[in-house]
Amino acid sequence: MRHSKNYVMTAHVESAGDMLELETIRKAVKIINKENERLEERMLYGSSNQIVKYPRFYVKAQGRGPRTASALADGKHARKYDQSLPLSHATHMDVYVYQRYAS
Repeated sequence: MRHSKNYVMTAHVESAGDMLELETIRKAVKIINKENERLEERMLYGSSNQIVKYPRFYVKAQGRGPRTASALADGKHARKYDQSLPLSHATHMDVYVYQRYAS
């Protein structure tokens, strides 16, 4: 069980079904963001003077898999990918949906 409330799924790179599901999640988040933007515009130009901010979301795929072999294959230090494994080297990935906060 994952501890993050933002965790959605683990997708295996070699699985076409998992990659299709990841693409579906990305499209759903894109539609939600467009709808939230449309609702904000309607509220902005509507009869009320309220400013309503709807949240935006983004999908993050965090690469998982062997790190040392990948780093050495790239000609880098063996510990280079300890914190973050590039998706190009990942055997599977954890998918998260986060809320984007305005700065």
